[in-house]
Amino acid sequence: MALSAIAGAMSVTAQTLLPDSFFVDRPAFSQPEQPGRPASCEDIAAQLPDSVPEDSRVDMAIAGSVTLIRTDGALWYVGICSDPGVRVLCVTYSANELKQGDKVVLRGGYNRQDRRHVLLDPCLASPE
Repeated sequence: MALSAIAGAMSVTAQTLLPDSFFVDRPAFSQPEQPGRPASCEDIAAQLPDSVPEDSRVDMAIAGSVTLIRTDGALWYVGICSDPGVRVLCVTYSANELKQGDKVVLRGGYNRQDRRHVLLDPCLASPE
């Protein structure tokens, strides 16, 4: 009985992997926990999909200069890329001693908020 409960819980959290065709012309994107080639703030807009199926996770990698860094005491919020382009916000547990202006690579779960805003959560922020 306990094994069936565990198996049932695991199937609820299972994610559908996207076909390889989704990643064509999107080198900054990858299957979960797989490395993508970081895009730049200037070229990420051309790679952004309009949507990702709700039961799928896609990771995105991007490199740029930190434009925003804040904490709420538990989480850190690291932002890169400036107007008028797409802005990217990383939600992470550690700022890795980053400060505004530092070069950084963000890697995490892709979630498009609107035409100009991307949220990466969970996310890792590492010095470039």
